[in-house]
Amino acid sequence: MVETIITKMYTQIGLTEKIAIVDEIRQIASNYRNPLQMLVPDNMAEIFIPLGTDVIIKCIGSVRPLILKEGKGYFCMPRRRGATVSLEQNSNLLVVKVNPIYANKIARELSEISNGVFALNISHGHRRDFLKAWEGENTYAASDIVEEILDTSMDFYDYNETILNSIEQIRESCGKTSVKDIYSTLNVSKSKLEQHFNREVGLTPKEFCKIQKINCFINSYLEDPAQSLTELTYLCGYYDQSHLIKDFKYFLNTSPKKYFTTTSRV
Repeated sequence: MVETIITKMYTQIGLTEKIAIVDEIRQIASNYRNPLQMLVPDNMAEIFIPLGTDVIIKCIGSVRPLILKEGKGYFCMPRRRGATVSLEQNSNLLVVKVNPIYANKIARELSEISNGVFALNISHGHRRDFLKAWEGENTYAASDIVEEILDTSMDFYDYNETILNSIEQIRESCGKTSVKDIYSTLNVSKSKLEQHFNREVGLTPKEFCKIQKINCFINSYLEDPAQSLTELTYLCGYYDQSHLIKDFKYFLNTSPKKYFTTTSRV
Protein backbone atom coordinates (compact mmCIF):
# COMPACT_ATOMS: atom_id res chain seq x y z
CA MET A 1 0.00 0.00 0.00
CA VAL A 2 1.23 3.47 -0.85
CA GLU A 3 0.44 6.02 1.82
CA THR A 4 1.69 9.58 2.05
CA ILE A 5 1.17 11.62 5.19
CA ILE A 6 1.64 15.36 5.65
CA THR A 7 1.93 16.53 9.25
CA LYS A 8 2.73 20.24 9.01
CA MET A 9 0.74 22.62 11.16
CA TYR A 10 -1.09 25.68 9.86
CA THR A 11 -0.82 29.08 11.51
CA GLN A 12 -2.52 32.33 10.57
CA ILE A 13 -3.24 35.59 12.37
CA GLY A 14 -5.55 34.88 15.30
CA LEU A 15 -4.91 31.13 15.18
CA THR A 16 -2.21 29.19 16.97
CA GLU A 17 -0.65 25.88 15.97
CA LYS A 18 -2.87 24.23 18.56
CA ILE A 19 -6.03 24.94 16.58
CA ALA A 20 -4.83 24.35 13.05
CA ILE A 21 -7.83 23.89 10.80
CA VAL A 22 -6.10 21.17 8.73
CA ASP A 23 -3.69 19.18 10.84
CA GLU A 24 -2.82 16.53 8.29
CA ILE A 25 -3.49 15.29 4.74
CA ARG A 26 -3.27 11.65 3.67
CA GLN A 27 -3.79 9.92 0.37
CA ILE A 28 -4.64 6.25 0.70
CA ALA A 29 -3.98 4.22 -2.43
CA SER A 30 -5.58 0.93 -3.41
CA ASN A 31 -3.68 -2.19 -2.48
CA TYR A 32 -4.12 -4.99 -5.01
CA ARG A 33 -3.29 -7.70 -2.46
CA ASN A 34 -5.39 -6.21 0.35
CA PRO A 35 -8.19 -3.93 -0.87
CA LEU A 36 -9.73 -3.84 2.63
CA GLN A 37 -7.83 -1.54 4.98
CA MET A 38 -8.43 -0.10 8.43
CA LEU A 39 -9.20 3.47 9.44
CA VAL A 40 -8.18 3.95 13.06
CA PRO A 41 -10.21 6.45 15.12
CA ASP A 42 -7.77 9.24 15.94
CA ASN A 43 -9.80 12.09 17.42
CA MET A 44 -9.82 14.12 14.23
CA ALA A 45 -12.76 15.17 12.11
CA GLU A 46 -12.14 14.16 8.50
CA ILE A 47 -13.00 15.24 4.98
CA PHE A 48 -13.14 12.24 2.61
CA ILE A 49 -12.64 12.76 -1.12
CA PRO A 50 -12.84 9.58 -3.27
CA LEU A 51 -10.55 9.65 -6.31
CA GLY A 52 -11.01 7.35 -9.30
CA THR A 53 -13.92 5.17 -8.13
CA ASP A 54 -16.48 4.96 -5.33
CA VAL A 55 -15.17 4.01 -1.89
CA ILE A 56 -16.94 1.74 0.60
CA ILE A 57 -16.53 2.52 4.30
CA LYS A 58 -17.99 0.42 7.09
CA CYS A 59 -17.68 1.43 10.74
CA ILE A 60 -17.04 -1.37 13.20
CA GLY A 61 -20.32 -2.26 14.85
CA SER A 62 -22.38 -0.79 12.02
CA VAL A 63 -24.65 -3.08 10.00
CA ARG A 64 -24.67 -1.14 6.73
CA PRO A 65 -21.63 0.07 4.80
CA LEU A 66 -21.57 3.60 3.42
CA ILE A 67 -20.76 4.21 -0.24
CA LEU A 68 -18.79 7.41 -0.83
CA LYS A 69 -19.42 8.44 -4.43
CA GLU A 70 -16.53 9.49 -6.63
CA GLY A 71 -16.80 13.15 -7.57
CA LYS A 72 -18.30 14.13 -4.22
CA GLY A 73 -16.94 15.11 -0.80
CA TYR A 74 -17.88 14.03 2.71
CA PHE A 75 -17.32 15.37 6.21
CA CYS A 76 -16.97 12.81 9.00
CA MET A 77 -17.28 13.54 12.72
CA PRO A 78 -14.62 12.06 15.04
CA ARG A 79 -15.39 8.34 15.03
CA ARG A 80 -16.04 6.33 18.21
CA ARG A 81 -14.96 3.13 16.42
CA GLY A 82 -12.54 2.14 13.70
CA ALA A 83 -13.72 1.54 10.16
CA THR A 84 -12.76 -0.56 7.17
CA VAL A 85 -12.28 1.14 3.82
CA SER A 86 -12.59 -0.82 0.58
CA LEU A 87 -10.76 0.57 -2.46
CA GLU A 88 -10.98 -0.78 -5.98
CA GLN A 89 -7.86 -1.05 -8.11
CA ASN A 90 -6.57 2.32 -9.37
CA SER A 91 -8.62 4.26 -6.82
CA ASN A 92 -7.45 6.54 -4.02
CA LEU A 93 -9.02 8.23 -1.03
CA LEU A 94 -7.88 11.68 0.00
CA VAL A 95 -8.32 12.25 3.74
CA VAL A 96 -8.09 15.81 5.08
CA LYS A 97 -7.92 15.82 8.89
CA VAL A 98 -9.53 18.77 10.66
CA ASN A 99 -9.08 19.80 14.29
CA PRO A 100 -12.04 18.41 16.30
CA ILE A 101 -12.71 21.77 17.99
CA TYR A 102 -14.67 22.58 14.82
CA ALA A 103 -16.46 19.24 14.41
CA ASN A 104 -20.00 19.97 15.61
CA LYS A 105 -19.87 23.52 14.30
CA ILE A 106 -19.16 22.22 10.79
CA ALA A 107 -21.70 19.38 11.06
CA ARG A 108 -24.51 21.79 11.95
CA GLU A 109 -24.07 23.44 8.54
CA LEU A 110 -24.31 20.18 6.57
CA SER A 111 -26.81 17.45 5.67
CA GLU A 112 -26.22 14.11 7.39
CA ILE A 113 -26.03 11.00 5.23
CA SER A 114 -25.49 8.30 7.87
CA ASN A 115 -23.68 7.72 11.17
CA GLY A 116 -22.01 11.11 11.48
CA VAL A 117 -21.07 11.42 7.80
CA PHE A 118 -22.26 14.56 6.04
CA ALA A 119 -22.56 15.69 2.43
CA LEU A 120 -20.01 18.37 1.57
CA ASN A 121 -20.25 20.64 -1.44
CA ILE A 122 -16.84 20.13 -3.04
CA SER A 123 -16.41 21.36 -6.60
CA HIS A 124 -14.03 19.97 -9.21
CA GLY A 125 -11.83 22.99 -8.54
CA HIS A 126 -11.72 22.24 -4.82
CA ARG A 127 -10.72 18.63 -5.51
CA ARG A 128 -7.97 19.84 -7.80
CA ASP A 129 -6.77 22.35 -5.20
CA PHE A 130 -6.78 19.72 -2.43
CA LEU A 131 -4.64 17.45 -4.60
CA LYS A 132 -2.24 20.32 -5.28
CA ALA A 133 -2.05 20.99 -1.54
CA TRP A 134 -1.31 17.30 -0.91
CA GLU A 135 1.32 17.13 -3.67
CA GLY A 136 2.96 20.33 -2.42
CA GLU A 137 2.74 19.29 1.24
CA ASN A 138 0.88 22.54 1.87
CA THR A 139 -1.57 22.42 4.78
CA TYR A 140 -1.72 26.22 4.65
CA ALA A 141 -3.50 25.97 1.30
CA ALA A 142 -5.65 23.03 2.46
CA SER A 143 -6.90 25.09 5.41
CA ASP A 144 -7.82 27.94 3.10
CA ILE A 145 -9.77 25.52 0.89
CA VAL A 146 -11.70 24.21 3.91
CA GLU A 147 -12.63 27.75 4.89
CA GLU A 148 -13.73 28.50 1.32
CA ILE A 149 -15.88 25.36 1.11
CA LEU A 150 -17.57 26.11 4.41
CA ASP A 151 -18.10 29.73 3.38
CA THR A 152 -17.77 32.80 5.58
CA SER A 153 -20.88 31.85 7.61
CA MET A 154 -18.59 29.93 9.98
CA ASP A 155 -16.35 31.85 12.34
CA PHE A 156 -13.21 29.78 12.88
CA TYR A 157 -11.99 32.26 15.46
CA ASP A 158 -14.99 31.61 17.71
CA TYR A 159 -14.02 28.50 19.66
CA ASN A 160 -14.28 27.26 23.23
CA GLU A 161 -10.83 27.79 24.73
CA THR A 162 -11.52 25.50 27.69
CA ILE A 163 -12.34 22.60 25.36
CA LEU A 164 -9.32 23.42 23.20
CA ASN A 165 -7.07 23.31 26.27
CA SER A 166 -8.58 20.01 27.38
CA ILE A 167 -7.95 18.54 23.90
CA GLU A 168 -4.31 19.61 24.10
CA GLN A 169 -3.94 18.22 27.63
CA ILE A 170 -5.24 14.83 26.48
CA ARG A 171 -2.97 14.83 23.42
CA GLU A 172 0.14 15.84 25.34
CA SER A 173 -0.44 13.07 27.88
CA CYS A 174 -1.14 10.52 25.10
CA GLY A 175 -4.54 9.93 26.66
CA LYS A 176 -3.11 8.90 30.04
CA THR A 177 -4.57 11.87 31.90
CA SER A 178 -7.82 11.32 33.78
CA VAL A 179 -11.02 13.32 33.33
CA LYS A 180 -10.63 14.44 36.95
CA ASP A 181 -7.15 15.82 36.18
CA ILE A 182 -8.54 17.73 33.22
CA TYR A 183 -11.40 19.51 34.97
CA SER A 184 -9.23 20.15 38.05
CA THR A 185 -6.44 21.70 35.96
CA LEU A 186 -8.86 23.84 33.96
CA ASN A 187 -10.86 24.79 37.05
CA VAL A 188 -14.25 23.76 35.67
CA SER A 189 -16.84 21.33 36.97
CA LYS A 190 -16.98 17.77 35.65
CA SER A 191 -20.53 18.21 34.36
CA LYS A 192 -19.66 21.45 32.55
CA LEU A 193 -16.55 19.95 30.95
CA GLU A 194 -18.39 16.82 29.76
CA GLN A 195 -21.38 18.78 28.47
CA HIS A 196 -19.35 21.31 26.49
CA PHE A 197 -16.77 18.77 25.29
CA ASN A 198 -19.44 16.53 23.83
CA ARG A 199 -21.22 19.50 22.28
CA GLU A 200 -18.07 20.87 20.62
CA VAL A 201 -16.25 17.66 19.65
CA GLY A 202 -18.94 14.97 19.47
CA LEU A 203 -17.15 12.66 21.91
CA THR A 204 -16.98 12.53 25.70
CA PRO A 205 -13.62 13.39 27.35
CA LYS A 206 -13.28 9.74 28.46
CA GLU A 207 -13.83 8.47 24.89
CA PHE A 208 -11.34 11.03 23.59
CA CYS A 209 -8.74 9.83 26.13
CA LYS A 210 -9.23 6.17 25.19
CA ILE A 211 -8.91 6.89 21.47
CA GLN A 212 -5.79 8.97 22.05
CA LYS A 213 -4.20 6.27 24.19
CA ILE A 214 -4.76 3.48 21.70
CA ASN A 215 -3.37 5.65 18.91
CA CYS A 216 -0.27 6.39 20.96
CA PHE A 217 0.16 2.65 21.45
CA ILE A 218 -0.20 1.93 17.72
CA ASN A 219 2.09 4.78 16.67
CA SER A 220 4.74 3.86 19.25
CA TYR A 221 4.81 0.26 18.05
CA LEU A 222 4.97 1.24 14.37
CA GLU A 223 7.90 3.57 15.09
CA ASP A 224 9.82 0.67 16.64
CA PRO A 225 8.33 -2.80 15.93
CA ALA A 226 11.17 -4.38 17.91
CA GLN A 227 9.56 -3.17 21.13
CA SER A 228 7.90 -5.70 23.38
CA LEU A 229 4.12 -5.37 23.26
CA THR A 230 4.04 -6.20 26.97
CA GLU A 231 6.43 -3.36 27.90
CA LEU A 232 4.65 -0.96 25.56
CA THR A 233 1.32 -1.82 27.20
CA TYR A 234 2.46 -0.33 30.50
CA LEU A 235 4.38 2.58 28.93
CA CYS A 236 1.19 3.70 27.19
CA GLY A 237 -0.82 3.77 30.40
CA TYR A 238 -2.64 0.43 30.36
CA TYR A 239 -2.89 -1.42 33.66
CA ASP A 240 -2.37 -4.78 31.97
CA GLN A 241 -2.69 -6.51 28.62
CA SER A 242 -6.31 -7.47 29.22
CA HIS A 243 -7.28 -3.77 29.28
CA LEU A 244 -5.34 -3.16 26.05
CA ILE A 245 -6.93 -6.17 24.33
CA LYS A 246 -10.38 -5.05 25.47
CA ASP A 247 -9.87 -1.59 23.92
CA PHE A 248 -8.44 -3.08 20.71
CA LYS A 249 -11.43 -5.37 20.29
CA TYR A 250 -13.83 -2.51 20.92
CA PHE A 251 -12.19 0.00 18.58
CA LEU A 252 -10.75 -2.31 15.91
CA ASN A 253 -12.53 -5.65 16.38
CA THR A 254 -9.25 -7.54 16.58
CA SER A 255 -6.35 -8.26 18.93
CA PRO A 256 -3.13 -6.17 18.92
CA LYS A 257 -1.04 -9.06 17.58
CA LYS A 258 -3.44 -9.79 14.73
CA TYR A 259 -3.79 -6.11 13.91
CA PHE A 260 -0.05 -5.57 13.48
CA THR A 261 0.46 -8.72 11.42
CA THR A 262 -2.54 -8.49 9.08
CA THR A 263 -3.72 -4.89 8.92
CA SER A 264 -2.33 -1.78 7.27
CA ARG A 265 -2.87 1.37 9.33
CA VAL A 266 -4.31 4.23 7.24
